Amino acid sequence: MAGVNRRNFIKNVAIGGAVLGLGNAVLTKPSPVLASGQPKKEETLPSERKPEVITSCHCKKIVLKLVNLDPRFTVCHCDTCQLMHNGPWYGADCGDIEVIAGKEYVSEFPVEHGEPDNKGKLPRGWAALHFCSNCGSRLFYSLNDKVLKDVNDRYNVSLGLLYLTCPKDMLMEDEVFFDMKPDYYSFHETKKFSADDIVKNYLKGV
Repeated sequence: MAGVNRRNFIKNVAIGGAVLGLGNAVLTKPSPVLASGQPKKEETLPSERKPEVITSCHCKKIVLKLVNLDPRFTVCHCDTCQLMHNGPWYGADCGDIEVIAGKEYVSEFPVEHGEPDNKGKLPRGWAALHFCSNCGSRLFYSLNDKVLKDVNDRYNVSLGLLYLTCPKDMLMEDEVFFDMKPDYYSFHETKKFSADDIVKNYLKGV
């Protein structure tokens, strides 16, 4: 993978991610262990939410104020994210979003599918993707009351919006719909949740 330096390569080997042997090349696929059967991690994760973060899309026409942003972000491997984002979605929860400028450029696309790949039981219209109609930047997903358990997590913000704003404060915490992840990429050790895990533990009454 382009852009991986030697230090990160050695670190990934040390923590037991995908192992690429130097010399005699060895490619080992990590075991797809899900959260229900894996030990609790001992890492110290950032826990304090950020009261307010100001950010913008690529073309700067849209300026957003993110309220109560969680620095621990999630990676989603579902089929919708794979198709719409050319890979997994990286998103951080927040309680509210205020459009400071460029409201006319904020477009919305409802997520209409009911059961992604016949796994999990998500109701139709359970979320909507918001993006910039000018530059195409992904902004956030908004969750509706059909699935929302915690009002502090009503929005899931694209990690790209935080790349220049607070990159050192963000930390990947878990991966969702891990059972739908394709085989051609993998990340370091995280908590991993299947589609059924999400329905049972994180969504209400669906």
